[in-house]
Amino acid sequence: MSFRDLRYQIIDRAIALFNDDRRFVKLFSRFGILVLFAGIVMVVAPTSATENSPDPSTELPVPIDTQTVVVDSITATPEPSPVMSQVDTSTIGETLTVVSNKETVTALSVQPKFSIKAPATLTIDPRATTKYLPQLSISGSEYVLACISGSNVNLDISAKRTLSDGVRSSKIVVGDLTPMLFVSGKTTEVESLINAEGGLLAYSTGGGLAERSINIELVAMSSPGVKRSFCDFAKSSTTIYFRSMGLEISTNKSGINLK
Repeated sequence: MSFRDLRYQIIDRAIALFNDDRRFVKLFSRFGILVLFAGIVMVVAPTSATENSPDPSTELPVPIDTQTVVVDSITATPEPSPVMSQVDTSTIGETLTVVSNKETVTALSVQPKFSIKAPATLTIDPRATTKYLPQLSISGSEYVLACISGSNVNLDISAKRTLSDGVRSSKIVVGDLTPMLFVSGKTTEVESLINAEGGLLAYSTGGGLAERSINIELVAMSSPGVKRSFCDFAKSSTTIYFRSMGLEISTNKSGINLK
């Protein structure tokens, strides 16, 4: 008898017992099937669980660091804008500054009458601390030294908020960003330099510009040169005053007629 025939006989016998009319045989056969099924489950389930369990050698638990880490927060503080403080003007222009040491630089002994076209008064907001001067026009000599002084007013020529002192080409600037500014060169070039970058900027480091002034003196020179004592030869000058536009805040009360 082959294994297949034996298996069929066992299955047929089990079915016959399961369907037997005798109650005892039917209960016994059903109990046997339950025991057989339970045995299969007890063998297969642990084996399946073991196969599906992760290998402890390959998966290690990650330690959790419970230590609190305090990170210092760094707040970037913007650099403050440079404040143009009042400086000692007594030494500005005391020494001679020239384009070339090969030439003797002097103020002309006979000073011509310069033509200066500039407003006598500039009306400004009483709270204003800066003001660009309108375009200035000067003529009267080939070379000139412009001595510009501010009454509690600083002066900024050419590149704004940047020190422009020095000798550039045939032009000389001394005292930029201070209340005492000297500019020398050919008259046409000095005029262009004063009017460059929006014009000469007047600014105050304390309070508004209102009721302050700027004085401009022009000296005819033999060649470009800056020295404070040359300003004493000036015969042509003008003063620009800053006047408040008279803004006032007041309260007017009036009655209301109700109908």
